Amino acid sequence: MMMKSGLIVSLLITLSGCSTLTGNILTERAATKVSCFPALVDLDKLALQSGGTLIGNRISGVPWLRHNRLITHDIVKQTYSKPLYELLSRMSVLAQQGLRYELATVSAKQQKHWQSRYQIKTTNDQFVKACSNQLLQAQLNSPKKTLADLKAIPKDNDYSTLARVAGFYPLATVPFRLGVVKEQQQLQADWRKIDGKHWISYQPVSLNITSSPSAMALLNRHAPVWHIDSDSSANLPGAPYWQGEQLEVNTKQATSYAFVSEARWKQQLVTQLNYVLWFTERPQLKRLDWVAGQHDAVVFRVNLDQAGEVIAYDSIHLCGCWYRLFITEEFPFKPSNSYWREPILMHRISLPSKSKPQMAIYLQSDTHQIQYLQPVTEAVIKVDQAVVAKNYQLQPFSALLQLPTASGVRPVFNRSGYVTGSERPERWLFWPMGVKNPGALRRFGDHAISFVGRRYFDDPNLLSYFTLAPGNNDTGSNDNEYAH
Repeated sequence: MMMKSGLIVSLLITLSGCSTLTGNILTERAATKVSCFPALVDLDKLALQSGGTLIGNRISGVPWLRHNRLITHDIVKQTYSKPLYELLSRMSVLAQQGLRYELATVSAKQQKHWQSRYQIKTTNDQFVKACSNQLLQAQLNSPKKTLADLKAIPKDNDYSTLARVAGFYPLATVPFRLGVVKEQQQLQADWRKIDGKHWISYQPVSLNITSSPSAMALLNRHAPVWHIDSDSSANLPGAPYWQGEQLEVNTKQATSYAFVSEARWKQQLVTQLNYVLWFTERPQLKRLDWVAGQHDAVVFRVNLDQAGEVIAYDSIHLCGCWYRLFITEEFPFKPSNSYWREPILMHRISLPSKSKPQMAIYLQSDTHQIQYLQPVTEAVIKVDQAVVAKNYQLQPFSALLQLPTASGVRPVFNRSGYVTGSERPERWLFWPMGVKNPGALRRFGDHAISFVGRRYFDDPNLLSYFTLAPGNNDTGSNDNEYAH
């Protein structure tokens, strides 16, 4: 969104939003035959009330399954029931991951009361896994019905239709689209203007996570070098932490958070390496600055094909704002020519070598906009020329879902999926475009990246809408299943 707007993360997550589906994929009568069902339902309610939905989208009455946009995309493509177990297993893994982090926010007293009520003798994880397997097996007894019910899951919608109707969306689109184009032109004009600045260079320190060595190796291998042209307090990448009820950022140790996700490109699986850099604020730069406020975070994503080769890079801020695409000259670009679709800001770049795949990212001070992107081996700013050369720690993004507090742990996101305190004044102006709480930082899976039309950062086919395989001159439709 311009104008402000194989591997499952196991660092650990495939992160998504929090929509629900009314109705039970496994009929209530069948579910009650599984003795652990009531206990799992109550445990899920405790987790939802305490931590909200941190991972995946819940399905009402089906606590052993969750979905995200990649899963719902694959459900639509599913035409027969033979691989149904694999699909249900993915949904079950997602649900178990989510429950694990959400239950960590539930008090020990509440958990003991639940265990006593249902006479649970195992750990929560053991119970959830065993019960989920029983319920999943029950679903496999009626594969055709289960598949039909899965296909009835509605698409996750992070736009408010009511807001668009109330805000006269067709009319409001005119000035908003003009504003998007104007801002894109300015960002394009700032591209590569990196000479003569006093850059602070941040080099990665290897991520240390033993639970997912393959993911860890990829994240370490591609971890970028960040260059920031200021060392003021608003431009120091840090680590969020809870100080009472206030979310603060520790900038004494530069930190970046990383996780792995998946998508599709040309019908093939894509591995996505996501890197998040967190700042204390987006400072106010003028008297009426609609996009200023507490907390700011930049997301840089590396998209790899099945051979581990880079397809493209893209980026947003954690609000879903300022989507940008970075591709090589060899990839034909399909611009969006529809008036009712927000244009994409695309930059041409060079890819790094296979032996040194890291990219250097140049961030503008205060706005934290990417001003340039190039392989570290070609970087025009050398470390010894930087004002300060520092290391940053690479941490799993899952750490942000379990920040320590005086009474336990608490995620960086509230129960609605937003970073409390990150609200922006723009929400009072931009609401007619239907983006929920525009400008506020939010969890992965809830990132609407266009004001005009509909686009999502976790749309599994996002890259396919704008890029073509090298040598492919097809300039077909730019439509997608979410852009209506």
